Amino acid sequence: MDSDEGLDASLAPVRLSDRPIFDEAFSQLREPISDSCFASTYVWAGALRIFWTSIDRHLCVFANTTGDLTMLLPPVPQPGAEDRSLPGVVGACFEIMDAYNERHATVERSRIEYVSDEMLERFSASSATLSATPMWGDYVYETARMIDLAGGALKSKRHARSRFVREHPDHRVEEMRDEHVPACFDLLDTWAQHGDEMHEGEVSDVHVGTDVLRERDRLSTRRAIEHRREIGLTGMTLLVEGRVAGFTLGQPLTPTQAMVLVEKADPTFVGAAQFIFSEFCRLHWAGYAEVNAGDDWGIPSLRFTKQSYRPRRLLSKYVLTRQPVPVMSTSIPMDLPVRNPRHTVGAEPSAGESVSSTCVALRRGVASDVDQIIEVELSCFDAPDELFTRRQVRRLIDNPRATVTVAELDGRVIGWAVGLVRQHRRSRSGRLYAVAVHPAARGRHAGRLLVEATIDALKAKGVERVYLEVRHDNATAIALYEKLGFRPTQTLPGYYGVDRDGLRMRLGSGPGGRLVQRRHGRDALGEGSLFTQLP
Repeated sequence: MDSDEGLDASLAPVRLSDRPIFDEAFSQLREPISDSCFASTYVWAGALRIFWTSIDRHLCVFANTTGDLTMLLPPVPQPGAEDRSLPGVVGACFEIMDAYNERHATVERSRIEYVSDEMLERFSASSATLSATPMWGDYVYETARMIDLAGGALKSKRHARSRFVREHPDHRVEEMRDEHVPACFDLLDTWAQHGDEMHEGEVSDVHVGTDVLRERDRLSTRRAIEHRREIGLTGMTLLVEGRVAGFTLGQPLTPTQAMVLVEKADPTFVGAAQFIFSEFCRLHWAGYAEVNAGDDWGIPSLRFTKQSYRPRRLLSKYVLTRQPVPVMSTSIPMDLPVRNPRHTVGAEPSAGESVSSTCVALRRGVASDVDQIIEVELSCFDAPDELFTRRQVRRLIDNPRATVTVAELDGRVIGWAVGLVRQHRRSRSGRLYAVAVHPAARGRHAGRLLVEATIDALKAKGVERVYLEVRHDNATAIALYEKLGFRPTQTLPGYYGVDRDGLRMRLGSGPGGRLVQRRHGRDALGEGSLFTQLP
């Protein structure tokens, strides 16, 4: 069944002819975010299955990306809209989402995303009662600084740009023309393939495989190139010896701020990404005080890259729901906390530790375990942002893409572990997401048994590879993981904070690195990251 079946009859797909309606509504905003423009909405309309309607003079944009219906933007006032009508419009929008989600997902998935500070103020001033949860925001840079790349903080960017110029003295930039389009498409495919190979198994903060995100990005970029003129984008192509080495697209957002909507560079040309971003700003946005490079999609390494350009400020964005929730996105029907990588099974793992236990019993977690699991969490963690809530534990237990295993001692839950299944385009991989054992029960190897069971459960779900992250300087843990068959795949700069790098490792001893047998003695594992470098 088509996932669009059952949508409210008033919802229509986004078409080029709708641009005047969107432009008129967005022009009412004092400070739009990168999502608040017709170009962004239109290019993502296919990949995210975007629809819209107008309710009481408010533009209402919905997304049906993975079978749940959400609002991709808050209701945007159109000319003549009255502030007092906003609560009624919001109520009507939730009715539309709830009616669909009751049949296809859950009404708890109904939410409003990409809400700016300006729109949040409007909600606060109205009688609409909603809870706001921060999500990733837009990175805004000083345009002049992006052109010069001056100062010690941008030294590496400046050197990369200089290297590109030095090694390719015949380079040139041109306005994107129709004759460039086939080569731009080829470069886009190369970029996507390179990303899939280099970042295999990586996920965003909300556990979406970055190859899935990359494919959506590829589709939206093709649409942006094909319709750049109709949606008002400025395009620039970078050529080296007549070969397209990169391209970028953008447009003004306000009289003082421009936006880079798309940027892609051939990974074989070192420094091309730094050059094209700086040159695009110089040639096209020098008259604008700021340039908006969009958000980081909740991808830690992309966040690191965007922060490395030293943004002047961030434009905040929020998710609005009828009850508090952790950060979410339209890309996956899950509700999980954003947790820092951690080790939770007592002291650092020992490579020689036994994995046998005659006292600890393992079984699948069920709803009645929630309270005891929370007790384990509270015994292990002090920081609120590291703790799972009861609601999140229940969702993990009910989530078909998660495996929850509990360890019992004398009929009492003394530990639990979580594995997550990542769905990629061609395969499935697994993630050891969390494991915790009550301090009073440590020394019985419950943590190792829990992780062993989690690996088995992931394998039973068709997982071919299992990933983990560990601190780069945790030699004891790394030695253990290597002994168990994990192999390092990537260094993660600043993954655990400033000057605290991480290491991603993969388990898979069969052909192509696939998981072919169970290994013993795993310990607590953590998060994943990275998508692409932008700008």
